Amino acid sequence: MLLITGCGVAADAPATPMPAGVARSATPTATPTATPAPTPSATGAPAGPAASVVPLTDASLGARPAEPVVQPARVQVPSLGIDVTVSPEGVDATGALALSDDPAIASWYRYGPTPWSTAGTAVIAAHVDSFDYGIGQFALLLDAPVGTEIVTTSVDGRVARFSVQEVSMIDKTGVDWNAVFDRTGPHRLALITCGGEFNYDTGHYLSNVIVTAVPIA
Repeated sequence: MLLITGCGVAADAPATPMPAGVARSATPTATPTATPAPTPSATGAPAGPAASVVPLTDASLGARPAEPVVQPARVQVPSLGIDVTVSPEGVDATGALALSDDPAIASWYRYGPTPWSTAGTAVIAAHVDSFDYGIGQFALLLDAPVGTEIVTTSVDGRVARFSVQEVSMIDKTGVDWNAVFDRTGPHRLALITCGGEFNYDTGHYLSNVIVTAVPIA
C-alpha cells in the first residue's frame, strides 16, 4: 500500500497504488501564526498532508477505459491572485504525493484524473510555505468563497474552469484519502495544502486545507 498515488498507466503496468496523502510540509517561515489562512501546507515545504494508507487500485488497461491524458501546466484562482505552475508527479519514498519544495510549483497526481477527465477527482497540491521560499500562494485557498472560479490550463493550451463548491480544513488524521483521490465518481477538482496549527516538535502542520470544485459548463 502506498500513501498518495494515482493511476496513469502503461499497458503492462502493474496495479498502481493510490496516494495516502500529500507530502509533508517543511518548517514554516518565521512565524506560522502570521501566515494567511491556516497556512495550508498539505504540502508546505517538506511537511504535508497527513498520510492515510489507501488500498491499491488496479491500474491495468482493462480496469478502466483508456482516455487521452491532457496534462495541466498551470492553475489560477484569479480573484485570490493565485497563479502557479503545475508539475505531474507520482509518490515520494513515503508513499505520499510528491511535492516541490517551492510552494509556487504545485503537483498534479499524474496517475489520477486530469481537469479534463469525465469522471473522478483531479488532485493538485502544493506546500503552504517553505523556509527557503516563504509563504506560498496556496495559503490563500482557505479564503476562497463558494462559487470562486478556478482556471486550469494544459500544456497544449486547453482551459478547464471550475467553481468552488466547498472549502474545508480537516485534521490530517481524519482525511479520507480514498474519497479525495476518487477515480470513478463525479468529475471534480481538488486543491490541497496544509494549514491549521503548526507542531514545532514534529515540524508539521496538523491539518489539511482541501478545496473541492466542480466543472463550469
